[in-house]
Amino acid sequence: MSRETFIKEIAAAAQSVGEKYNVLPSVIIAQACLESANGESGLAKKGHNLFGVKGSYKGQSIEMDTREYIKGKWLTVKAKFKKYPSWKESITDLCELYKNGVSWDRNHYKAVIGEKDYKKACQAIQKAGYATDPNYAKKLISIIEEEKLTKYDVNKPQTNATKTTTKTYIVKKGDTLTKIAKMYKTTVNDLVKENNIKNPNLIYPGQKIKIPETTKTTTIKTYIVKNGDTLTKIAKMYKTTVNDLVKKNNIKNQNLIYPGQKIKI
Repeated sequence: MSRETFIKEIAAAAQSVGEKYNVLPSVIIAQACLESANGESGLAKKGHNLFGVKGSYKGQSIEMDTREYIKGKWLTVKAKFKKYPSWKESITDLCELYKNGVSWDRNHYKAVIGEKDYKKACQAIQKAGYATDPNYAKKLISIIEEEKLTKYDVNKPQTNATKTTTKTYIVKKGDTLTKIAKMYKTTVNDLVKENNIKNPNLIYPGQKIKIPETTKTTTIKTYIVKNGDTLTKIAKMYKTTVNDLVKKNNIKNQNLIYPGQKIKI
C-alpha cells in the first residue's frame, strides 16, 4: 500500500477521533505512517494496530515476535499485541494516552492536547518520551509537510456575527409600546428591558426609545468527506444541489472527491 492510499484510508478516523480528543489529525496521521510503515507492518495488517500497543482489545490480541532487552542482551521473544477491529480504535487508544497520560503522571502528554501548531505538538510528543529516537519530531514534521497533512486538521464552522448600530425612536402622540414593538418587529418586553421602563403603559411624546437589534449571524457550514461519499449524496444531505457545491468549492471534477476533503455547504 502506498503512503497516499494509506493516508486516505485513515484520514476520516483521524479527523473524527482527533476532533473528539482535541489532537491534531495531521499529527495522528503522521505518527500512524511512521509507526506502521504506512500500514505495511505486520501488526497493522493483522490487527489494525498502528502504534505497536501491547495487550488485548476486548479479549482480542495477536502474538508477534518482538525484540526485548533482557539481562543485558537483546532477545527475540513472543509478545501479545492488541488486535483492533478497525483503524479508529487504534487511533482512539493513542489519543486516550495523550488525554489520560501514564499511571505515574496523568499530565504526561498534556502539552499535546489542544495544541494547534503541528510542530509544537510533535516536539511535545518527543519531549514526553513517546519514542527514544532523537529525530522523532523531525520525522513527523517531515511527513506532515511532505504530504500536506494540515489539510486534515478540522476547523470548526466559521461564524461571522455583526451587530448593527442601535436604533432610536422618538415617541409621538398616540404611540404605545405595543405599536412601536410591532413597527420594529420586536416585543414589548424587549423594549422595556432595553430602556429600563418601569411602567410599560406610561410613555410620553418626545421620549427616546432604543430599539434592540437582533444579532445577525452567518454560519459557514463545512462537511468533511468520508469514504463512499459523493457530491450527490452530500447535496441531498444538506438539501442543496451538486452545481451549488461545485461552485462554492471550486471543484473541477465533481466525480473526484476524497476522504478528509472539506466541503463548504
